Amino acid sequence: MKKIVCLLAGLLSVGSVNATALSFTGNFDTDESRFYTTFDVTTASTVNLTSFGYAGGINGAGDSIADGGFDSQLFLFDSNGNLVTSDDDSSNIDSASSGLSWDALISLTLAIDSYTAVLTQFNSDYISGDLFTGNWSTSGVNDFIDVQGNQRNSAYAFDISGDFITNVVDSTTNVPEPATAILLGMGLAGIGFSRKRKAQA
Repeated sequence: MKKIVCLLAGLLSVGSVNATALSFTGNFDTDESRFYTTFDVTTASTVNLTSFGYAGGINGAGDSIADGGFDSQLFLFDSNGNLVTSDDDSSNIDSASSGLSWDALISLTLAIDSYTAVLTQFNSDYISGDLFTGNWSTSGVNDFIDVQGNQRNSAYAFDISGDFITNVVDSTTNVPEPATAILLGMGLAGIGFSRKRKAQA
């Protein structure tokens, strides 16, 4: 089950949260699942995105993350859906079970904007289109076995931290098929149209 822990230090003010660290843990349903986090940066500042699932370790919430999760990748997009940066295999923490260092890390000064961070399993890369229903490459693995043939599991652990982060929202790891997303959108549009007609009556 997905777990979200928010640690807030410093003063909470309208429109911004100082010294925010958020930790997300959970499991992917399939090798092609993706985890989305949206957030706002209210003052140009450094934001850190870190995965802990592959090698394990202590996350920002102080929880001990077990070694054994899948080989992760991180992507960061701006409010226009443009790829800002991505990362794979930047951690210097080695997995005790595989001896490899395949967690991801992004540390970057970001301008004031809204952003979307996406955690995927290697080698599921963004190609084009909408971030949720657009084109992503497949991971090319089954049952979370990494490219070295090591058996991993579906667990992920992901932290986001920064001094001026607010409005953090996480999205399900179950990425809908395009047809399902279209039907859902049509259903929501129908509800809105129905409410509008009632209001005019």
